[in-house]
Amino acid sequence: MADQGGQDGAPNRPEVSKATAPATVRPVPGWLVTALGVKPGSTVPPYEQVRTGLLDLIHRNRLPVGSKLPTVRALAAALGVSANTVARAYKELEQASVVTARPRLGTVVAQGGDSAESQLAAAAAAYAEVAHTLGFTRREATRQLEAVFPA
Repeated sequence: MADQGGQDGAPNRPEVSKATAPATVRPVPGWLVTALGVKPGSTVPPYEQVRTGLLDLIHRNRLPVGSKLPTVRALAAALGVSANTVARAYKELEQASVVTARPRLGTVVAQGGDSAESQLAAAAAAYAEVAHTLGFTRREATRQLEAVFPA
């Protein structure tokens, strides 16, 4: 027999308290989905594609320190992969100290993920700034660097 509803004829529905209501999910930026674009036919496992894609974005400062990453479920849905795929990528990045998972606050890019890589990136940025200030082109600055770099 069908539910006749309450006294006013409306169907009986369980009340959802604000404490148990689902939180608003922030959409995953389109540029991030494009940058991570998981290729299903690739020989590289999907979690590894996500992990290396995020690592590349972090190293290129497209995801700077303190950037909040999308939730596992949101990123998985946006990429068309399982939540376990994204969870594994996040877990491996956390084990490498590249990101930090904070309960109830989400996953953020950590301060000193790869110390040597971060130091090299900072030195390269400083060198590029000095070369630019002195009026050198990228080609000229690169030539100077190659001349002093040990073979």
